[in-house]
Amino acid sequence: MTQKLVIAVCTAQRPKMLMSCLESLERLVRPAGTELSVVVVENETKPHFTGNTAEEVREKLSVPVHFSAEKRKGIPFARNSALEAALEQEPDWIALIDDDERAEPDWIEKLLSACTAFDAEVANGPVRRIYEKPAPHWWKSQLLKPRPTGTEITEAPTNNILMSARIVANSGLGLRFDERLTFGSEDIDFFRRTHAAGVKMIWVDDAFVEEDIPASRVTTGRLLSRMHMAATSGAFNIVLREGRLKAALHFIPKSFRRMFLGSLATVVGFTLKPFAKKRGEKLYYYGLIRLMKGSGNLRGLLGRAHNYYDVIDGH
Repeated sequence: MTQKLVIAVCTAQRPKMLMSCLESLERLVRPAGTELSVVVVENETKPHFTGNTAEEVREKLSVPVHFSAEKRKGIPFARNSALEAALEQEPDWIALIDDDERAEPDWIEKLLSACTAFDAEVANGPVRRIYEKPAPHWWKSQLLKPRPTGTEITEAPTNNILMSARIVANSGLGLRFDERLTFGSEDIDFFRRTHAAGVKMIWVDDAFVEEDIPASRVTTGRLLSRMHMAATSGAFNIVLREGRLKAALHFIPKSFRRMFLGSLATVVGFTLKPFAKKRGEKLYYYGLIRLMKGSGNLRGLLGRAHNYYDVIDGH
């Protein structure tokens, strides 16, 4: 019996990156007995891939590609539109990949095989990051953390995912991304709720995708803004799930502790820089990151949105 597998991609103002992603999906090894197709959702009021442009892309690829648009600005809106578009294909499985990523040829095969072998409904794999420009020496880059394939997980991002369509189908769990989380953490929240619903989720250590990191994303301002956004969305997520009082009891002491230590480290680092530049800078920016996290947590408690994703990195 043939299984249908739909790969969903959300995109905004990055046509070159999206084409690179689609070309990598064209090179995928097709698992035996599996029918593949792709849905692309542009989070744009005036989408790029329409009419002749969309048709040109379809002619270049043998895998069927379906384009649609989500005019409401915000990642969870686009992700939910992508789920709806995928469900129209009546799939058994839905995969998620970002528009700035490229899949290894055996990506889907590895994820699907692992789900079968470990009787799981969600599989998450690693992302190999390719930097256009090295990150500053003080930045702690996100390193791959090898874990045995089949290790059970309780949360996941959406940048390398395969999941059973039952999770989002109306006849199944009917889960959707929380559209209040327009400024981050909507993917972590989604899969935490998926796990809480009793779904088995696993890690697949050799199902790689590559992510391009543009130089603009590793500037000092963008890196600090990312830390502020992550802390803001993380705190707001707890407000939504556990209530403002419980979130405040947890984050207010944590925020002030972070900001106190951050201020101290920033002053000491700044003072140290003339005598030991690299060491001083590392301490200085460590302090700024603590300040960003502390102030971001307070911002999230107040439910104030962050504009990090208003800026598009890449093309």
